[in-house]
Amino acid sequence: MFLSDKLSFTQRHKKRLAVFTLLSLLSLPLAAQAVLLAEQTHSAEAAAQTENTHQQSVNAQQVLFLGPLPAFSSTQLALTGKAKAQRQQLLRLLEKQPLPVAGRQVSVFGQQLSWQLLSLQEAAAAGPGLWFVQFSHPAYLKAKLALSGVQAPEIFLNLQSQPNNSELKLATGWQQLLIFSDGEKTGEALQLSLTPSNQVPVQFQLAAKEPVNNRLLTNAETISQLAVSDNGQWLLVSFSGRSDVSDMQLQRTELRDLSKNTVVHTFSQQNLGRAAFSPDNQWLSYQTNNTLWLQNLNSGEVRPLLENQSGLGTYSWAADSKSLFIQWTQADTSLKDTKAKLYRSLEDRWRNNRDISRIFQLDIQSGLVRALTTDKESSFLADVRQDGRALLFTQRRNDRSTPPHASTAVFELDLSSLTARELGVYQHFGQIEYYQQGYLIVGGPNFANGAGINLPAGDDIANDYDGQLYFMDATSLEVTALSKAFDPSISSIALNNRQQVVAQVSEGDRTLLYSVDIERQRYTKLPFNLDVVERFSLANDRNNTVVALGTGVLTPQQLEKVQIGQRRASTLHSSQALYQHIQLGEVHDFIVTNPQGDNIDGRYYLPPDFDANKKYPAIVYYYGGTTTVNRQFTGRYPFHHWAANGYIVYVVQPRGTIGYGQRFSALHVNAWGKYTADDIIYATEQFVAKHPFVDGKRLGNIGASYGGFMTMYLATQTDMFAASISHAGISALSSYWGQGWWGFLYSGVASRGSFPWNNQELYVGQSPLYMADKITTPLLLITGDSDVNVPAGESQQMYTALKLLGRDVALVEIPGEDHHIIDREKRYVWWDHLLAFFDKHLKDETDWWQQLSQE
Repeated sequence: MFLSDKLSFTQRHKKRLAVFTLLSLLSLPLAAQAVLLAEQTHSAEAAAQTENTHQQSVNAQQVLFLGPLPAFSSTQLALTGKAKAQRQQLLRLLEKQPLPVAGRQVSVFGQQLSWQLLSLQEAAAAGPGLWFVQFSHPAYLKAKLALSGVQAPEIFLNLQSQPNNSELKLATGWQQLLIFSDGEKTGEALQLSLTPSNQVPVQFQLAAKEPVNNRLLTNAETISQLAVSDNGQWLLVSFSGRSDVSDMQLQRTELRDLSKNTVVHTFSQQNLGRAAFSPDNQWLSYQTNNTLWLQNLNSGEVRPLLENQSGLGTYSWAADSKSLFIQWTQADTSLKDTKAKLYRSLEDRWRNNRDISRIFQLDIQSGLVRALTTDKESSFLADVRQDGRALLFTQRRNDRSTPPHASTAVFELDLSSLTARELGVYQHFGQIEYYQQGYLIVGGPNFANGAGINLPAGDDIANDYDGQLYFMDATSLEVTALSKAFDPSISSIALNNRQQVVAQVSEGDRTLLYSVDIERQRYTKLPFNLDVVERFSLANDRNNTVVALGTGVLTPQQLEKVQIGQRRASTLHSSQALYQHIQLGEVHDFIVTNPQGDNIDGRYYLPPDFDANKKYPAIVYYYGGTTTVNRQFTGRYPFHHWAANGYIVYVVQPRGTIGYGQRFSALHVNAWGKYTADDIIYATEQFVAKHPFVDGKRLGNIGASYGGFMTMYLATQTDMFAASISHAGISALSSYWGQGWWGFLYSGVASRGSFPWNNQELYVGQSPLYMADKITTPLLLITGDSDVNVPAGESQQMYTALKLLGRDVALVEIPGEDHHIIDREKRYVWWDHLLAFFDKHLKDETDWWQQLSQE
């Protein structure tokens, strides 16, 4: 546990609670401290009375009261036939507002009502109204919630209806109660109580801030799309969020005047797909369902261009704004009624591999469509030339002769004659764009026969996930490398008609934007206040306006604007208000130099109520699969949420990742854990040694995909961890190579030149399955049962091995989910299993895991 083992379980929880209470007090204004201190004194008295039994109740002493609300009394609502809807609307209003605090006002039919801090007796006597109170518990809680002495109470726990006198089963954290009351009920004792049935302290309280919870992380409104018009006048942003009260996804799209950042038009409950502005700034095109729409930005007129057509994909405007170039897919039906499938290629394992995607031109005026490519191979639109006379497209080629066993054919199509010129067939190809008298290309170091390699002669094999920038001459097709001396990895580029180039790069654990001077091969970082740029758009205006969307390690999603050459970014939208009631823990960088002299980046997250004098369990997270774990605010693995549950979370970036230069990333190739494991073990040892608040005996580790492989591999190399979690991990390199949808292609880079028949030392020697007998750490294997990237069999075979060996292992499969757990409710179940497993092994708190096992 967190404190000395000499303390009883109850004493340890009481000390944790005392520290937690003190820190919560100090963060509040003096008046609020006085109120909260009085309330917590009552709670402490109740706790003293129940020290020897956990079955006694903990009673709320005060609530926040909003009222009187006679229109929301049960008597009045019974006359309307819309009682549920009326109360739901009030809850929906509160859901959108900041956390209730004393004095905060709510407008009700023109009347300004204030939340009042009252005793239960005062609140009940005030008549019909709404009560608010929080309660917290430092571990999984099983308790009975009961309210008496109130007329017609209706209780909502975290905005969800909760019966009175009901049994609660709640994950660690803070909870919110909203209670509709008709007033005092005579002849019955007034009491709001929680009666725990497990040994977990619980405390009623009222605070202006609380730790982050998983529902906020998934429900908070975010921007899912942005587009900027060529002249920089218009900005289109699509928002998406969720209301638990309404039980629905909330969407809208705004058209804004970018210079003023004012909303001109809102598309309610619509998230416009693939929105794009015409080059002449007269039209906005977008997709909804299977229809492509066109809106005149001057008149507002909207008309369909292609109606109810399946297979519509990405598209680009023609330079003259008179037509669109559309990716349109023809679905394969050859297997519809077949009783057997004969594979045509390795790619036939992919869903929809036999579909054919072609490029079409759609005339805006007439609505007529003509095909530009008619090959039996799929064609993919890459770029349209600025003068509108040609376009670039690519086709996939199956090349089994050399790694990575796939190539890309690049073509230029003359739009007047519809003749295509093949520019070449390339491996390690990513992106191509027109630029002056040639093309800019993003590809791996081995592109164009290794034109981008920057490694000492005879050194390791270059990692082709480490993106480089190239220029190709249109006439000679000669290739020039432009980024060999630039350590960040380039993932994509954007150009405007002024030939301004912006590159999105991975630099350490950040994703940033750079403007690129091609002639001087000079890279200049753009001054966005974002750790991780998620998407961006570049205008054609004279200011070279760039709008970028992203987050920071402590900053929720923001939308910012930079004009290239300026020193500051301006904020267009911030999600900070959605988190104003949330108390986040601090995040600090931790960089360690390994014995080989390489700096290993890392950062750690502290609990919101962190006390440096305590000992905390820690969770170590990593990936290792050639990209870093970036500094995004949240994601599939919610570090802030884990920290809020009482863990130190340490994120480490081992060797082999991109963003630190080619020598660093090359160590990923043909290694499969060799350097990565050494760095994780060494960095964790150093982290524990230099941070006395970390309990080195209570360390957990977790990784996903390649990181899941690393979890299994680490379990064969060290016993420093008390609990390990592998999500969608690889247990045997050969089965992943042969069965994972992209296994042979990924291995073509990660295991370049190595195969099961010529490098058994790698395929067997580095596979955790063949060393399963060395594993003694309790291990949770978790996977989507429909994972096609790393099939569930990778976890199943490790589970089989450890079960036969009599080891502590658990396997959890999430039904219907693929490599990423996307379904919202299933994501909560997934997250619950992760924390419950760590709670069991790192905190000696078994109730949550036992409950999940029973369910």
